[in-house]
Amino acid sequence: MAVSGKFTIRYGTRTVGSTATYQLLGPYVQSKEYGVLRLTFEVVVVASSYAGLQSASENLEDDFRERDKDLVITLDTAAWTYTHGTHIWNTSASTTKTGDSETDVGYSRSYTCEVTGDLPSDGEGSPLLNIEFNVDYESGRRAILSMQGIYTATDGSNSASANYLANADDEATTFTGSISGTFEMVDEQYSYDRNDSQCSFSRQYSQILSDQDQSGPDSTKIRDHRMTFTEMSQHPGDSVESIYRMRRVVGTYDCAIDVIVSTDLYSLVEDTILPHVKQLFETNFQPQVFTVEDHRFSYDESSKRVSISIQFLYQKDGGDDIVEVTQSMSYREQRNLDMTPVHLDDEFAAEVDVGWAVLDRIATRTVVVIGDETPKRRIGVTPDEGIAGPIVMPGSEPPAGKGVVQNGWNIISNTSQTQERWMGDPNETQIKMTVLTETVVERWNTSPSNRTSSGGQKQ
Repeated sequence: MAVSGKFTIRYGTRTVGSTATYQLLGPYVQSKEYGVLRLTFEVVVVASSYAGLQSASENLEDDFRERDKDLVITLDTAAWTYTHGTHIWNTSASTTKTGDSETDVGYSRSYTCEVTGDLPSDGEGSPLLNIEFNVDYESGRRAILSMQGIYTATDGSNSASANYLANADDEATTFTGSISGTFEMVDEQYSYDRNDSQCSFSRQYSQILSDQDQSGPDSTKIRDHRMTFTEMSQHPGDSVESIYRMRRVVGTYDCAIDVIVSTDLYSLVEDTILPHVKQLFETNFQPQVFTVEDHRFSYDESSKRVSISIQFLYQKDGGDDIVEVTQSMSYREQRNLDMTPVHLDDEFAAEVDVGWAVLDRIATRTVVVIGDETPKRRIGVTPDEGIAGPIVMPGSEPPAGKGVVQNGWNIISNTSQTQERWMGDPNETQIKMTVLTETVVERWNTSPSNRTSSGGQKQ
């Protein structure tokens, strides 16, 4: 039966149960769960004419199709007040014409009304409505952590997004602390409804396996870094075994910069990333000597990312100061014969007598050394071996000495030159290299006392 008087329900500006026009029919049904309130009740609209019934019904239907309104349930002087934006959010109401044969007579009709709204989730001392965690291990067992959930607004002035920003970091710290390793947030998304009553969020954290800078694994300025080294070595074949040629390593570093902490990409590269990459190179490759041969820096100002590439030139630990050797030995022979023509039918007929011959031995080499080297004098003096050492050809004796011999090899020509090369960036530590290029020509000689006649007999 209809109830009027001390029990009323007000949604927005419309109150039912306190007037003869809008009477409550029977008890109301209230469902209140974590985060949601639902109120259902019957209203009988009573008028004195059909036109009045139409007008009152339309007013009820219009008032109960609005949203974001206050809800007040009153029993005499006791009231349950749900103020929108403070105690409840996203309220909405609806009316359903139920069609009751007992009430839909004459100038009356009944409606089933429902009011729903979102409640704050601070009943357990936290505005966190729900949360879900996920742990994903990549092929190398690097952990990728993700978390997603919903924060609600709370009584007072704290919106859902404000509660998220104030509390999510603590939840993330607890979550990442449960997994072994150091993690950084690489992705964050959050969105909230029109009243900022619920804020949905998701975050992703990646395990840091390599230090981001010299201070440790996690830098406050650097996010989502990648560090890669590519080693390049060439072994084309030298004339001397066990030569350690210069090698190259390309180190690349790519990262985003946390714009909340800093926006200066250039200082980050010069003061933080470059020293770190050099330190990692020395630690991992342990060079005997090295320099920076090439560097390329990319600054993405639109998204605040940097990408650098550094090419190191170095000699592997264990090598000596000779880094390249190319050498060869050749013989050059020239013969002169006395040819006396003979008048015979064969017009090419001639008597041949031994004249003289020239036999030269030519040694050439190019040696690249680390440090200083000087050209070598060989005629009349004993050459300084220096870093390059003497010319040594497998299966052949070294070039002749400084003097002259009657039987044997004598040096008739010596060309020895050096060229300095300073390798690397002038703003960095450079490597001095010297290229020694030499050509030594020797000529064979026998003493005249050992000469033979044209017939081959000693005179």
